[in-house]
Amino acid sequence: MDFPETVTAVACTLGLLWLMWSLQGKLTTHGLEFLNWHPVSRSSILIAFFAGMTAGLVAAYAFHGYGRGASPSFTEVWLAITIGPLFEELVFRGYLFWAVGTLLQRLAPSLSPLTTIWVAALFSLAHAPKPGITDTQLAAIFGTGLLYGLLRQRSGSTLPPVIAHMVFNAVIYLAAVFF
Repeated sequence: MDFPETVTAVACTLGLLWLMWSLQGKLTTHGLEFLNWHPVSRSSILIAFFAGMTAGLVAAYAFHGYGRGASPSFTEVWLAITIGPLFEELVFRGYLFWAVGTLLQRLAPSLSPLTTIWVAALFSLAHAPKPGITDTQLAAIFGTGLLYGLLRQRSGSTLPPVIAHMVFNAVIYLAAVFF
């Protein structure tokens, strides 16, 4: 990808992120209400930021040296830090969190607190087909899925998990490049 295409991709992504930010609390019809894209307090945003950073630093330390070799392109990194976490969290901590929670509440109300664990397991399984992924990495993905689920559960919004996921991905990519 050359420079003008890169600038266009970044501009379009930033435009989408700005649109999603401005739509907080406004996605309330046509099935979009299940995204739980609600405004949250500044403290929830800060907690999500620091949780993502801490998890990213732990993962970077634990997997030090992983992924050395061929460097991903700027576009791959950019998408992994922005669009990937946004869409993954809208699916997993938005729709699936709502669906699994509703299903567990109807089938066995005593199991509904396990929604976070079930969705984290689905999140981990969704990453399993990635070529070269190890069991240890899947366990780490399950752990971050638990973190994102707890943020979603605590805040009632999908926004904190998106922020934590973006920060986590940014930290692990930066660590892979610089350390």
